[in-house]
Amino acid sequence: MTVTIMKGTEARTGRPAVHLDGVGKTFGTGSGAVTALRSIDLQVLPGEFVCLLGASGCGKSTLLNLIAGLDDPTTGRVELNTTRPSFMFQEPALLPWLDAGRNVELPLQLNGVSRGARRTRASELLELVRLDGLGRKRPHELSGGMRQRVALARALAAATSANGSADGNGTSGLLLMDEPFAALDAITRDVLQGELLRVWKATGTTVIFVTHDVREAVRLAQRVVLLSSRPGTVVGEWDVEHDGDTLHDEITARLRQVITSHAA
Repeated sequence: MTVTIMKGTEARTGRPAVHLDGVGKTFGTGSGAVTALRSIDLQVLPGEFVCLLGASGCGKSTLLNLIAGLDDPTTGRVELNTTRPSFMFQEPALLPWLDAGRNVELPLQLNGVSRGARRTRASELLELVRLDGLGRKRPHELSGGMRQRVALARALAAATSANGSADGNGTSGLLLMDEPFAALDAITRDVLQGELLRVWKATGTTVIFVTHDVREAVRLAQRVVLLSSRPGTVVGEWDVEHDGDTLHDEITARLRQVITSHAA
């Protein structure tokens, strides 16, 4: 499989970082069983930025959990060829008794990185997310947008700890993002979307980003993957060359069609 990577990065080919083959997930058994996902086939290449788009309840978060290994598929196969996935949620989920630097250090500490090396790495990552000099601040001393930047730095620390670098060399890290900007105001969300693109280009990390916002998906992704309403399955894919209104309108129309058909 060959995929052309857009948005100014060089084309990447090779073994998929993530390979989903016929993945399905059913919760419960018998008459009470609920099928959340059905027959998901998806490949994501190292360093690719993919947005999973769909209406609320279509199984986007469930799919991320399966990729992360937090749950097992009922059917099909999930194959990862990356470092251990790291997760970023809507809420920063920072430890309030640790300062920003120590929060970023935590996954490195859990991976056995020495104190000096992890402090250096945390400092590098805080600088990368434009929080240089704020490593000693506790979460309650930071704005909502700043806390999400710390959460991003921490997720990057986990995603890249195997190769110890932020320049994309070595094994690709995998960052799973579950609507991380949904709770922020519009201006902060816009700024952090731009920052995420900058950080992604700097690190070469593979990103799978869940959203129900078409405009956000088109702005961020190299590829947008649309899931149907429950049970979620892939019903459309688009390579993103630019943030044009035409593509936005096309995806929006397809999403509305999916939602309408489900309601009917």
